Amino acid sequence: MCHCFRELLEDTTQEASNFLSQFNVRAEDLSYASSLASWDYNTNITDENAEKMNEAGAKWSAFYDAASNNASKYAIDKIMDPIVKLQLQSLQDKGTSVLSEEKYSELKTILSTMSTIYSTGTVCKPDDPFNCLPLEPGLDAIMASSTDYSERLRAWQGWRAEVGKKMRPLYERYVELENEAARLNKYSDYGDYWRGNYEVDNSPEYAYSRNQLIEDVETTFEQIKPLYRELHAYVRYRLENVYGSDRISSTGCLPAHLLGDMWGRFWTNLYALTVPYPDKPNIDVTSEMVKKAGIKHRTDQKANVLENDEHEIHQGVSNHNYSIQYQANGIALPVSLFNFKCFALECRIKMCTKVSMDDFLTAHHEMGHIEYDMAYSNLSFLLILLRSGANEGFHEAVGEIMSLSAATPKHLKSLDLLESTFQEDNETDINFLLKQALTIVGTMPFTYMLEKWRWMVFRGDIPKGEWMKKWWEMKREIVGVVEPLPHDETYCDPAALFHVANDYSFIRYYTRTIYQFQFQEALCKAANHTGPLYTCDITNSTAAGHKLRSTDIQVENVTQRISFYFTVRMPGNNTDIVPKTEVETAIRMSRGRINEAFKLDDKTLEFEGILPTLAPAYEPPVTVWLILFGVVMGVAVIGVIVLIITGQRDRRKRRKAAANELVQTNHINPEPEDGEVNPAFIQHEEQQTSF
Repeated sequence: MCHCFRELLEDTTQEASNFLSQFNVRAEDLSYASSLASWDYNTNITDENAEKMNEAGAKWSAFYDAASNNASKYAIDKIMDPIVKLQLQSLQDKGTSVLSEEKYSELKTILSTMSTIYSTGTVCKPDDPFNCLPLEPGLDAIMASSTDYSERLRAWQGWRAEVGKKMRPLYERYVELENEAARLNKYSDYGDYWRGNYEVDNSPEYAYSRNQLIEDVETTFEQIKPLYRELHAYVRYRLENVYGSDRISSTGCLPAHLLGDMWGRFWTNLYALTVPYPDKPNIDVTSEMVKKAGIKHRTDQKANVLENDEHEIHQGVSNHNYSIQYQANGIALPVSLFNFKCFALECRIKMCTKVSMDDFLTAHHEMGHIEYDMAYSNLSFLLILLRSGANEGFHEAVGEIMSLSAATPKHLKSLDLLESTFQEDNETDINFLLKQALTIVGTMPFTYMLEKWRWMVFRGDIPKGEWMKKWWEMKREIVGVVEPLPHDETYCDPAALFHVANDYSFIRYYTRTIYQFQFQEALCKAANHTGPLYTCDITNSTAAGHKLRSTDIQVENVTQRISFYFTVRMPGNNTDIVPKTEVETAIRMSRGRINEAFKLDDKTLEFEGILPTLAPAYEPPVTVWLILFGVVMGVAVIGVIVLIITGQRDRRKRRKAAANELVQTNHINPEPEDGEVNPAFIQHEEQQTSF
């Protein structure tokens, strides 16, 4: 009986595999034709190209929908091959086409209308209704560099009135239809459907659920918050110097229209106003790029971050000479949201660049996407359904690691974009780290809060009549940002962002930030980088290139690790156990002394929970000596820690005694020792559990 059942499963799996192979042959051609027509339209917007794009898209959609229906006859639980199962799961997901024809058409119209409102939105000057500015170029320049409070406010308010407000009724219906489609696809709501992108259920070793994503996002955000609060307080202090204390509260939230772009998403443009050491050479190389002759044509040529033993990573990108007409023909999509078109080794990026460091780094980011596309486009066993990132955040992270190296002073100096006399020191490092923090740390609460709000909206946790009320409550509480003008429920401020108006999930920009530093650390180790991670430039590292291109994770040279727990007691009193926090403090203060005393380093001695703790363990050649060494080392380390703690306690007692004597004769310092309380960030008793 069992034998017959297994044969039946094998036959079903083989039949499904044959079906997928046949699907792939036709899908390659139709998908490519659709992508090519889309490229032609988006680089030359004409009625003729629009008609061709719609025709090619309709053919691809009809074929895909038919294949999706045919794939539904295969029961997933009867498929033995995990790769076949994964492809069937992807193909059986009908997306919004699961809706009735009438509702599907309605949703497409809504999405198209919201996209058009966003891409054609303008803000006119109040005294000149015929003098109107689009978002780019125009309003974006005001929000990037203007320090005129009123001018920024007009641009900020005008964009939300002209774009977000118009989308409010459309967005309400969009939520209803997307939720209906998600439930028909067996998800609880549309936010749950988005989170399904991270789910792994066909491999026990790598199993990951949609709920785990929520937990991980919540956990990591709690870890990030202290650093963000420090950054927020520093930025607030510097902006108060620019705009005055009558507009910036020294203890409150930041006005939403003063934060570097139209949405306050990236704070990068605040660098000039907040640089700690302005007399140091400028690490924002935009001005130097402008000086360089022909730099506009060189931006894309500098996007060759890695090199392997065969070719630069960007070689193989199609060099066809396409005639591209830009702003004159109404191109409006930002580069980061336009799908990359790759077929075999023909890959293209549409990007309308400015001469700026921001676009310089964006070019590297997009080349990271292309490198990832090229890496899996050549895998013959990987059919078209699996030619994408491991998840949406993974693809973004691969792009970001290219920018991390390109932004380092070392790399910029190698490109002659920093002065030849530029010297890195503590002050230039702090300037660089602040610039990175404004871009990377400053955006994480924005991303977290926006997606949390959308997840709550899709789940029905926020009544439709309280969308804006809850939006700004969460913005103040989580991001520390306040609306400069009150917005009632006729507005839809989230939809004033491209990703919301155009139906993109947003949590990818949060997860990618976590991933990118994990990737960067691994690549820098492969490149034998020494020094802090933020100084690492993996340019021209063959080892890092191979590490990035590897198709699987391999663990080598696994060594035995000795682990033990220990407690520290005070000499002469075995009942006096030193608290864990004091022991950890002593270890942190004296890690170098402990390592030096026993000729160790952070690769051979690890204190769990105390960074750095991720280095591999050291294994002596003889196991018995390893055990003896561990025991002796443990005793010795405990002894050293006891001496350190004893010394700390003795010094504390002496200081306390001295302080008691001084109190009798001196006045008490009226200033609080721990600084001023910031009411904007007082924590509530309850935890954030509203996901």
